[in-house]
Amino acid sequence: MANLCTRARLPDHGAATLDAAPAALRADHEKRQDSEVTRESGPVLIHTAPRPPRFSIVTPSYNQRPFIAETIESVLSQEGSFEVEYFVMDGGSTDGSVEVIKHYAERVAAGEWPAKCRALSLTWVSQRDRGQSDAINEGLRRTTGEFASYINSDDAYFPGAFARIAAEFAAHPDAHLIYGDGDVIDAAGQRQWEWLSRPYDHSVMTSYHFLWNDFSNYIMQQATFWRTSVMGRIGYFDETFQYAMDVEYWVRAAHAGLMLHHMPHKLGKFRLIPGTKSRSSPTVFWPDHLEIYRRYRGSRSLAPYFGYYYYNLAQQLSLDPEQARCGGRAVFDRWRALPHDEQRVITQQAERGHALACLLLAADLHGQRRGADARASFRRAVAHSPWLALHPFAWRYLVTRIVGR
Repeated sequence: MANLCTRARLPDHGAATLDAAPAALRADHEKRQDSEVTRESGPVLIHTAPRPPRFSIVTPSYNQRPFIAETIESVLSQEGSFEVEYFVMDGGSTDGSVEVIKHYAERVAAGEWPAKCRALSLTWVSQRDRGQSDAINEGLRRTTGEFASYINSDDAYFPGAFARIAAEFAAHPDAHLIYGDGDVIDAAGQRQWEWLSRPYDHSVMTSYHFLWNDFSNYIMQQATFWRTSVMGRIGYFDETFQYAMDVEYWVRAAHAGLMLHHMPHKLGKFRLIPGTKSRSSPTVFWPDHLEIYRRYRGSRSLAPYFGYYYYNLAQQLSLDPEQARCGGRAVFDRWRALPHDEQRVITQQAERGHALACLLLAADLHGQRRGADARASFRRAVAHSPWLALHPFAWRYLVTRIVGR
């Protein structure tokens, strides 16, 4: 494990010895959050007046050298009457990322970074982890602030984001999580489109409509902050999720009765580039979302979601519904520990969903002038679920056959 490079820049509060830091931070954290934090090293923050709010920011990183400097600077450059403790959790990068992280940590430790907030620290570690969620959680367990967030190592915050969030939390003491808007950017940092979130809607966030239209009611992770007390209520990010751990966390918070508040200001930038997890496949998010639906809508509601999952898989498999069924088998692995009765319900829902996928694919196959395959797919759907003959997509398919389109 690499050295942790941490030091506070305290232009307003004077100096303190590093030897006293861990105990001072633990006592401060216990006083404010009634929990204990174990740290290997950390900043000493000694105050003679009421302390300003502290932001605890985590960046999980692995081999993101081209972008991580911009990410780090977007955190260190935040300006306002607050403190920032920053944790960069590197997963053992081999592309030079560690050298970049170390460079900024040394500048902060030496007081060479022109801090614009009341106190600033940067702690980093480089070691193998169990994935993104594990790295985020490891950083969050070290936090001692009032407000938390994480920012991936190819994304960034807008200038002034923390000041806006601090003011919004002060104006809305009943809000547990606050999220804003932002930009989707390319590798060069150029805006591709604006990401405008909306007030939280639990029914939308737990329905297939959310997946079909990501920007109709999507919480932008890069623009989301929460009170650290939230972690005492609902825990940390679920490490079984590979892609939608953020969505599951927001839904879990709302399910627990916490308030999610939207502010219509740009706070974050999401970099969408080839090679990232989000762009690896159009269907990579589906297994995680199926689990979200199971948890928060119930296993007996899964049939339509399986239908759209198989349908989307088939789009990459020559519109073959059987190949789609085979390609989707891995999703069942995460449910092996469930009670047998629930596993049986999920299997039944998956079969109904596959029938729906066959119906949807019939129209697509017909459109590709694969008439025999289209008819076979339609018959397979109706044979399994006769009621599908009354589905609007069935009528669409039959009409297109009759008119010869």
